[in-house]
Amino acid sequence: MTASAKLSALGRLTSGVAHEVKNPLNAMAIHLELLRKRLGPDATPVQENLDVLHNVIGRLDRAMQGFLKFVHPQELAPTAVYLNDLLGQIVALLSPEWEPRAVQFEVHPDPTLDQVVADPELLHQAFLNIALNACQAMPHGGTIQIATQRDGTMVRISFHDEGVGIPAEDLEKIFSLYYTAKPDGSGVGLSLVYRIVQLHDGSIEVASTPGQGTTFTVLIPCA
Repeated sequence: MTASAKLSALGRLTSGVAHEVKNPLNAMAIHLELLRKRLGPDATPVQENLDVLHNVIGRLDRAMQGFLKFVHPQELAPTAVYLNDLLGQIVALLSPEWEPRAVQFEVHPDPTLDQVVADPELLHQAFLNIALNACQAMPHGGTIQIATQRDGTMVRISFHDEGVGIPAEDLEKIFSLYYTAKPDGSGVGLSLVYRIVQLHDGSIEVASTPGQGTTFTVLIPCA
């Protein structure tokens, strides 16, 4: 069984479990709100306890939403994809928002690169997440270099930023579900990228120097 098939089977199992947990969470949130209204504003000590419960349920629900996002891409819909064109679309999507913030994009496509067989929607999602992380890593602006290169039977897609970098002790954690160094981060984006790359029987590498920048490199089969 291929890595893609194993992950698909695991996704179906865990998605079912996640949905079974999510339904009771929704019911708890609804009845908690009904209880809050019945008690009224005068029951201050009880309301404080209800606020704690509300916040805990909210955290659990957000965690479950993130988990469902992670297990969602269960089946690939492979078709012919021009990676150079796909990356151009991502730059066109991000440029209007980030160029006014002094973020520049440089794309270096391999002109010899032909089509690959992949799921364009999932690859778009993965590459967009990586590129967006690169943008967010440069609060004072900088240049993001995106390149493609044929590497034997694989295609190498690299994203290099000039951002804050990632501490060495955190490099092994960044693809873990729910791990995030951002105050408002969900901890799902890079774990989802990792899963999508695995579904394509590929691999992903990261190299970073704090204060100088980070490079994400994705390798996927040519065919």
